[in-house]
Amino acid sequence: MRVLGNGVTAVCQENHHSRAVSLQVWVGVGSADEDAPAGESGLAHVLEHMLFKGTARRGVGEIAREIAAAGGEINAWTSFDNTVYYVVLASRYLETGLDVLVDAVQHAAFDPAELDRELEVVLEEIKRAQDIPARQVSNALFETAFTAHPYRRPVIGVESSVRALTRDQVYAFYRRHYRPERMTVVAVGDFDGDQALERIERSLAGFERGAGPAPPRPVEPVQSAQRVRLLNGETQESHLAFAWHIPAIDHADIPALDVLSVVLGHGESSQLSRAVRFRQRLVNEVYAYSYTPRDAGLMIVGAALHHDDLLRATGAILDEVSHLQHAAPPLREIEKAKTIIESDAVYQRETAQGLARKLGFYQSVLGDLKHEQLYYDAVRRIGADDVTRVAARYLTRDALSCLALLPNSAAQKYSEPQLAAATRQAPPSRRPLARPAAGRSGAVRVTLSSGARAIVVPDRTVPVVAYRVVWLAGQRVETAADAGLGTLTARLLTKGTTGRGALEIAHAVDAMAASLDGFSGRNTIGFYGDFLSRFADQGWDLVVDCARQPAFRDDDLARERHQMHEQIRAREDDLSGLAFRLFSRGLYRRHPYRLDPLGTHRSVDAIERAALQAYHARYCGPDRAVVVLAGDLDVDRALEMASAGFGAAPAAPTAAVPAPEREPQLAARRVARLVRDRAQAHLVVGTLGTTFDGADRYALEVLSNVLSGQSGRLFVELRERRSLAYAVSALSVEGVEPGYFAVYLGTSPEKVEAALAGIAEQLALVEREPPGAAEIDRAKRYLVGTHEIGLQRVGARASSMAFNEIYDVGYEAHLDYAARIEAVSVDDLVRLARERLDPERAVVAIVGPDGCGGPAANLEIDLDADP
Repeated sequence: MRVLGNGVTAVCQENHHSRAVSLQVWVGVGSADEDAPAGESGLAHVLEHMLFKGTARRGVGEIAREIAAAGGEINAWTSFDNTVYYVVLASRYLETGLDVLVDAVQHAAFDPAELDRELEVVLEEIKRAQDIPARQVSNALFETAFTAHPYRRPVIGVESSVRALTRDQVYAFYRRHYRPERMTVVAVGDFDGDQALERIERSLAGFERGAGPAPPRPVEPVQSAQRVRLLNGETQESHLAFAWHIPAIDHADIPALDVLSVVLGHGESSQLSRAVRFRQRLVNEVYAYSYTPRDAGLMIVGAALHHDDLLRATGAILDEVSHLQHAAPPLREIEKAKTIIESDAVYQRETAQGLARKLGFYQSVLGDLKHEQLYYDAVRRIGADDVTRVAARYLTRDALSCLALLPNSAAQKYSEPQLAAATRQAPPSRRPLARPAAGRSGAVRVTLSSGARAIVVPDRTVPVVAYRVVWLAGQRVETAADAGLGTLTARLLTKGTTGRGALEIAHAVDAMAASLDGFSGRNTIGFYGDFLSRFADQGWDLVVDCARQPAFRDDDLARERHQMHEQIRAREDDLSGLAFRLFSRGLYRRHPYRLDPLGTHRSVDAIERAALQAYHARYCGPDRAVVVLAGDLDVDRALEMASAGFGAAPAAPTAAVPAPEREPQLAARRVARLVRDRAQAHLVVGTLGTTFDGADRYALEVLSNVLSGQSGRLFVELRERRSLAYAVSALSVEGVEPGYFAVYLGTSPEKVEAALAGIAEQLALVEREPPGAAEIDRAKRYLVGTHEIGLQRVGARASSMAFNEIYDVGYEAHLDYAARIEAVSVDDLVRLARERLDPERAVVAIVGPDGCGGPAANLEIDLDADP
């Protein structure tokens, strides 16, 4: 950098990565330096248009033709504080570009006829701006926020002032302001720096000083009261904008304010976009930026939306802003914002013109090229507390200017007092949550204002988070006519929302190296998501979007329906699965547990989009959800996320899940048979079991393990000693209503009768020859050990807590598992054997070749027919 003898500041920087050069002349005058009362409004911009319209040496059009002949580009822009003229061309034509620019800024002709024509061009530009809603909003917002400072006037002026400009006014402004002391010449590109400086100095040798002192600009008074404006016009989309006053660019708070603006509204992962666009679906677009000119500027937040959502969007946006005043954003959000700010600087260096613009800005506006490094050093030091501090200091409701532009058709729907009231009232979904005491596991449980139950499980051991969303529904609410509805709904929850397509969701999940999927079972529907903690916010937004706004598009429905049909066909190859389906149909004659989760071909074909929407609306509202956020999370932040996603009550309460008719205890043995010409027969023998909160739940688990496993009675006797089976097991399956206790065995067709007799014998022996202490202890140790091993992952603990809570057994019930298992006694096992293991009051399901042994069927069950 060198200040030439006449006052011009010259900045040259070599850049040899390409054979290009950018030349810029920054003139330290803009629209804010116009004398508006004297009729100069818009003059700086008109002068910019005229500067390339000819000089004493070059006629009209010659400047543009000369640069074009060199394969270059020439243009200019006007701002509040500067007017900038630039050329970009091959470095071999440096002399040409420099000569053209220097000639224009020193010797512009201002031909009267050309001025008249150019004024018409500028008037068309003004009219064009009037037809662009975003420009209307921006101009009106600045006019509202600034009452005294010239930043309130549009840079391009207004029609009346521009139309009245004369050649004498333009020329006088030019002679007054376009002087060497107010100019910075910047050259960046493929040249020798010292030689370039000499060329610049030679070309400006005859340019004499002469600028008087710049007139002082009016100081904007402190805003102490809210300002609200409501406009209407020929627009289809509504626009909403907010502004707060912030300091000038050289103030120490600017780095923190820039970080705040990025956290708040830069990109789709910003807090405003996640909360107001994706979670609440109130806007089509939302953004935030800090406008930092030479004098005090503005923090601006804006949105495009449908007018029906105006008041709710106003409250929601301002609530997010207010939230940052008292709750520090996560560190990852701060780091992301810093990266974005620094990346902009890096990308700007890729081109000669980008680097020249950066150098020109820092030298012309701030007078110091070193300020850039000082600024980025300050950005790197910004912490979460700095962001909260500047949000609280500057973004207050009293200092707010709010403007809305609505279609003419909605002009009568709202008034300025209504909009003003919305700016003062936060939506109920953002009411702060009182943090209750943590439970024994360190988890925190709250009931949200909607009625949803939220559980936060902090665990910073590994940088992962697990999200679970569960509702009571599943098979319990299905009928034979719509069997499979829960499964199809669950699969489509993550296959498209109103704002995201199936592929978009899949790509987002893959990009985060995450998992996100739906499930539906006997008692519940929901989905799970597991993410690296650096994607905690983005992952949660995706979870909420899928939970609240599934699209159930016809093409996605057709694809998933096809997949279910294929699975229904494929399940015929799973003979053990067929045996359990046959068993369920024999055990449950009334209860929906008799249905298959996949449904039948007929029931799946009958499910249409309307049925999916109705199912989701009826059973999957936020008011009946249990949500779990577990892993590397701050508890308070996680509670806020839960409240934002599920805290708002639905328009209509979600229906309570009706309790199906309970299945009566069996009075006699039921036998069902299914012929399949395969090498093995598959047997299931069982009876009704217990519920999640049943007194016998843990005793039945111990009993099943006494019988199962490689040391269990069934395994030792029927496999090891008698060779009646390869696979044999016992299991207890609980439900909201009674589940089942069953024994499964696969055997040769000729061994079916002996196998059934062996099962009956071993069940009877539990009462006649009760298991000893060693047997019971082995079973207990196995159950407790596998339970604790199974809870290693944070996702497993999240799932356990979600299901425990939805089944009303207490979200920390897993902590009591070992004690409950240890409390089971031999007397409990004997009693259960006597009460529940009577082979004459059991269901026997046999799947095997025609003629395999065992009792004759007394139940006719067609698995392909509607149950």
